[in-house]
Amino acid sequence: MSKTEAASLPVRDVAYDASLFYPYGHPPGRGELVEITPDIKWLRMPMPYALDHVNVYLVRVPGGWMIVDTGLNSPVTRGIWEELCDGPLRKEKVVGVHCTHYHVDHLGLAGYLTERWRVPLFMTYEEYYTLRGWPEGLDAVPWQHAEFFQRAGFPRELLAQTLVMFEFGWEIAPLPLSFVRLQERDSHPLNGEWQVMVGRGHSPEHAMLFSKRKKVLISGDQLLPTISTNVSVSVMNPEDDPLSHWLASLERLAAIPDDVLVLPGHGLPFYGARRRVAELQAHHRQRFQMIMDACAERELSAYELVKVLYPAPLGDFDLQLALGECLAHLRYLARRGRLENRLDGEGVNRYRSTPLTIKR
Repeated sequence: MSKTEAASLPVRDVAYDASLFYPYGHPPGRGELVEITPDIKWLRMPMPYALDHVNVYLVRVPGGWMIVDTGLNSPVTRGIWEELCDGPLRKEKVVGVHCTHYHVDHLGLAGYLTERWRVPLFMTYEEYYTLRGWPEGLDAVPWQHAEFFQRAGFPRELLAQTLVMFEFGWEIAPLPLSFVRLQERDSHPLNGEWQVMVGRGHSPEHAMLFSKRKKVLISGDQLLPTISTNVSVSVMNPEDDPLSHWLASLERLAAIPDDVLVLPGHGLPFYGARRRVAELQAHHRQRFQMIMDACAERELSAYELVKVLYPAPLGDFDLQLALGECLAHLRYLARRGRLENRLDGEGVNRYRSTPLTIKR
């Protein structure tokens, strides 16, 4: 989860599509507020990673402004917020903070901002409590985690590096002790014009915001213009099938008209939601085929398949994301009879394409 927040690695292999239209040629500069409409402002918060930014939005609501996503907890990001509060926002009022999901670049300063303005945090139940329950600062790999990685064929000598997924304490300010729960199809409590749309797969209960009248979708990480969002089987939920949830969410987003402006969590705002959904669906079909082709002649572990999908060298964190994404595709295919798997004598799950798949 931490570091680049699960939108980094397997996410860089889908390029800009000329069929999408980008009304803004460049992103905001440091501390700059770009007007999307008189009621929506766009700014960017930097991150010191390969994925070097997160988009943040200010939405006018009765009584003031609602902050949508926050940036991670860092001196640089806090400094930008203070400059904004002392500058463009000094005569304005913030009345709430909405976080699309629990990843640190989207929620890292939620506690800081809600405390500064003494305003509520708006989130879904699963996002808030997933972060509440996430372990921090583990000194050793728990046996359940060790078994998870062993079954994936992960080298035992690299097991200690998997703890990187729990080293994010500095990236998130203390979480507020209460929150206002959002649910699917809710009208947002601060402004009923905005409807909550829940997406799943990248995170448990990701809360997008859609205004039919404004023709604007604040998509968080559920729909990004240039990268395919990471969808991973997590060591914290090892039997999940997140890609099923993700693809179902994409089907819902395919109903968003192409004249709706999409305000994503990363990248530039764009028009062409349906076209982008079609690209992402094709991307995952391509991944499925790569796996089935690789497993047609011999049994492979998830770790071995990571090298098929991502042949470039990977750092510790990116390797965890790659493995989780690979497992998500394997789980999806196995549950649909496209792959069969066998637990070998060393406790490693090995996958092979089924005869029906090979025939096709």
